[in-house]
Amino acid sequence: MPDLTDSDVMALARAARIDIPAELVAEVGYSLNGLLDALEAAAAAEGVSSVEPLPIVIPQEQSSGGQ
Repeated sequence: MPDLTDSDVMALARAARIDIPAELVAEVGYSLNGLLDALEAAAAAEGVSSVEPLPIVIPQEQSSGGQ
């Protein structure tokens, strides 16, 4: 996957309604690209497709009436 450009970062920020100061766009882009590289490597790890995904919300156990 190609790295995000500064204009890509700004477009994503606008879509998420996040205001990134111009002097920080390059730094945010560097961090996002690093995160995306790490996620891509983790997704490509051997055996990852055999792992059952966890639910997004883990149900809480019901209390037994104060006992």
